[in-house]
Amino acid sequence: MPKQIKHTASNKHMTLDELGAFVADALRSGASGSESVSAQITMGGKLKNVATEVVAAAAADFQK
Repeated sequence: MPKQIKHTASNKHMTLDELGAFVADALRSGASGSESVSAQITMGGKLKNVATEVVAAAAADFQK
């Protein structure tokens, strides 16, 4: 069963630090780096939240 990793901006839009924290969290959870990323954006084109799904098998392979 896939694990969803989701981060939401603390203010109106996401900062580079928040985006970096999302990537680090996903990789620690076993993401290989090839997973698709979904995002919700503001009317001005800035990130509001980002998400990805990490498959459990990928997480198990990562820990080997």
